[in-house]
Amino acid sequence: MDVDRVQSEELAALFEMDKGRLNQRITDAEIAVAKRTRELFQGDGDTSSGTQLRERKALEAAFYALQALRSIAQGDRGAARRSFAA
Repeated sequence: MDVDRVQSEELAALFEMDKGRLNQRITDAEIAVAKRTRELFQGDGDTSSGTQLRERKALEAAFYALQALRSIAQGDRGAARRSFAA
């Protein structure tokens, strides 16, 4: 899984207008983030490189944003604020 796939899944979730499909889009994006995170930790090479550190931080931020989006979609705005504060 590459970064472009993760980004496309996250964007699909962010811009999904059909509330019936939103939850699945968020789940798909969370799976893409988890797979890419796993790849980074299991991959060969230096896991402390600047590029990998930035990507890991971006993946973590994406995961929190998806949690907030899910909370908002389910009507729990307080949970969304807690997700971004983490």
